[in-house]
Amino acid sequence: MRAIRHSLLLAALLLSAAPAVAGAACGPLKIMTSLDVKPDGAGRPMITAMINDKPVALLVDTGGGLSSLTKRAVRELNLPTSESRIRLTNIAGSSENLEARLPSIVLGSLRLEGPYFMVLPGPEDGGSEIGTFGGLLGSEMLRNVDFDFDFAANKVNLISQDHCTGNVVYWPASTVAIVPFTFSAQGHITFRMELDGRRVNAMLDTGASNTVLNLDIARRTFRVDVNASDVEKVGEIGKSQTGVYRRRFKTIAFEGVTVANPIITMYPDLMGGAGPAQPQTGSLIRDARGGLPDVILGMNVLSEMHVYIASKERKLYMTAANPQPASAPAK
Repeated sequence: MRAIRHSLLLAALLLSAAPAVAGAACGPLKIMTSLDVKPDGAGRPMITAMINDKPVALLVDTGGGLSSLTKRAVRELNLPTSESRIRLTNIAGSSENLEARLPSIVLGSLRLEGPYFMVLPGPEDGGSEIGTFGGLLGSEMLRNVDFDFDFAANKVNLISQDHCTGNVVYWPASTVAIVPFTFSAQGHITFRMELDGRRVNAMLDTGASNTVLNLDIARRTFRVDVNASDVEKVGEIGKSQTGVYRRRFKTIAFEGVTVANPIITMYPDLMGGAGPAQPQTGSLIRDARGGLPDVILGMNVLSEMHVYIASKERKLYMTAANPQPASAPAK
């Protein structure tokens, strides 16, 4: 399918921008580009790309699918569109099956020619200005490059996978969690972690402002009583107006690295429907069974960490966020 082929082309071009080391089995980290992050109002990582020589704010969204642009961005950038075999649907029920070809996109020091982006569902008019939110960089980019999220320094580094296995933690850290992960059928990063001492399946989602627990799991595994004094009702969703709740848990733990007292939102799994990602991303948050994963790890927790996604190794390297600036990998 053309949308997938050209979205993967974007990742392949990113990979080709990093020079290979002749005759070496592996080498040190080689940064391909470093992007400044300006968190949006929900704390999610936004970077600025140049498309048609215009600045466009893109959400770096590990929970998204294909890299996409809003309809407003497509219109203001005067991009040609064509019908796609892929159809994106957001949690409001809006859908779209268009793709747009970009003449070029500049990400930091990288310039890529002719990639295709999907067009996000939504109204033809209105929406955010493209300098505030113009689209997203989706999870398909994670296959062929390493992503280094230095949330304390507000940086995202794209790093070549041509490096020695395990040689990735270049910043000061007293404890490093090395967490194996898999890519789901939808391209999401899924792994095991502990919530209040119990093992759960989790998905890493920089496009989600809050960490979310499946309400069915909350009741069954953690014995959460939504009528208890420590549980707050924060909204309702679905035609049946099913409740959404919030509660403070004790710990989230990743192989020795712990985040204390996380606030977690509990969403119902409405018959395997779309999960509670931000509507403007168009993401569908589903596990292999079609429903919510146990936990969607969002930015209210991730912002307290430094996360390196070693895609080729299928491992996450996670530490507490270091407020001191670290020496970046070599370019």
